[in-house]
Formats: sequence, structure tokens, C-alpha cells
Amino acid sequence: MRILLIEDDPMNIELFATALETDGHEIVTEVDGVAGEERASEPFDLVLLDIQLPKKNGLEVCRSLRARGLRTPIVALSASVLPEEIAQTKSAGFDIFLSKPISPRDLRDAVRRLGASPRAANNA
Repeated sequence: MRILLIEDDPMNIELFATALETDGHEIVTEVDGVAGEERASEPFDLVLLDIQLPKKNGLEVCRSLRARGLRTPIVALSASVLPEEIAQTKSAGFDIFLSKPISPRDLRDAVRRLGASPRAANNA
């Protein structure tokens, strides 16, 4: 799978990229919301999107991508786990929410689930 990782924390980038590259995925990274949103116009099988980003937060990025018609699965990554914050990710158009810290195993499991979803298979 070709995966776009939009995350500003260098330690998380290294952890997530290493975990997913081990499974043979191609990882492309961006470190702010504006650059990530622009990069998402390229073909990806999955987007991993941090909520707290510089320049444009993940909720705004996701809303914008969905408004442009992007059907690629998008995973919210956040340390904020209050019920109302999780609900905001659903209303913004995210497919699933993963709370930080995220273990490599949980990340790989989520990627496998979404990679097998009909939505991912039908993505244009």
C-alpha cells in the first residue's frame, strides 16, 4: 500500500514509518496540514492524519479532502481522547480514530483492516 503520513512529531514519524515499512508499505510523509492536504491529491491507498498539526489542523484537512471528493480511508491520530473530540473526527469524515501512543501492532492492524475495506478497493 502507498500511505500518506501527515504527522509533525519526528519520533512518531519514525515509529509509524518503521512499523509500516516492515510490512512492505510505501510511506510518504508531510509535517504540516497545508503540505499534507496538497500531497493528498496524489494517489494513496490510505492517509494517516494527526489532529494537532501546524498551519492547518487535521480536522480541517480531513473536511477539505472529503469536500473535494476524496474517498481514500483517513485515520485520525490523536492523544486527545475526550468523547467530544473523538466525535469531531467522525463528523469531519475520518474512517477510524487511533489514540496516541499507538503501538506498532495496533497501527499495522488498523492499516490491514482499512486496506481490505471495499472503500479502499473502490478508491479512485
